[in-house]
Amino acid sequence: MTSAMRGALLVAAAATCWSTGGVAVRFMDAGPWEAAFWRSVFLAIAVGLFCAWRHRARLPAAFAAMGWRGIASALAVAASSLFYFVALADASVATVLVLMSTTPLLTAILGWVVLGERFGMATLLAIAATMAGIGVMVGPVDLLSGGWRGLLGLGVSAFGAVNIVVVRGTRPGTDMVPAVVLSGVFLAFGSAFVGEPWSVSGKDLAICAFMGIFQVGLGLTLFVTGIGLLPAARAGLLTLTETVLAPLWAWLGAGEVPDQRTLAGGGLILAALAAYAVHQGHSGRRAGLAAPAPRKL
Repeated sequence: MTSAMRGALLVAAAATCWSTGGVAVRFMDAGPWEAAFWRSVFLAIAVGLFCAWRHRARLPAAFAAMGWRGIASALAVAASSLFYFVALADASVATVLVLMSTTPLLTAILGWVVLGERFGMATLLAIAATMAGIGVMVGPVDLLSGGWRGLLGLGVSAFGAVNIVVVRGTRPGTDMVPAVVLSGVFLAFGSAFVGEPWSVSGKDLAICAFMGIFQVGLGLTLFVTGIGLLPAARAGLLTLTETVLAPLWAWLGAGEVPDQRTLAGGGLILAALAAYAVHQGHSGRRAGLAAPAPRKL
């Protein structure tokens, strides 16, 4: 298995973890800021313990080795999560979903400008097909229905793209998982001043623990490990696995039966990702190369 294939599997697995967040939220009574606080606390604790076990006495050195990229990655992840909560407070899920579907395009452009990673027609076609799939899933939406706060969904995509490019541009062998710990600390600190974290119930606390440890904890750990192994544009495309799987978990876990648009759009996204994966596999075998090394930031 090539390093690029391992990276693709890790990113797809990360998106699978993220996709469980929607169904988990369905069973919560806590507000978004309270959920953000406790999810971030459990994230920081769980991934922090993992890093402590992994690096032991070298833990401070592991944090220091990331340099400014670790801070930038952590801030990007925290900002993306913050924008997501704020956007959903005033805009529909459909509107935010459409705006978030721009992640692959923004990632491809940013990866080209910052890292010098070129992308071909196959990547552009895959991006267009997946964005069309999102459009089919949500149907016609008014992007201004939530006011300017709804447009913050673009911030989710923008900061997500920044995180991918920052991690992709790190030196080979640098462990960026400690940045996940910092992102949890940053977001918990910020949300503590907005919400009322001490008012949540035991049930909501348990759900936040699941989300912090599994949904974002394991998800982000897999993600920052995988995106260093494949081009930024491809990583951005694979994150849309979350969009396809989220309705499935909502159906199985909360009884929300997906409509025909959801099934058709999800099928289009899966078909586009599958065709792109097959194309990249054939291209990689012909060239005999793994993912190209990015230009350092």
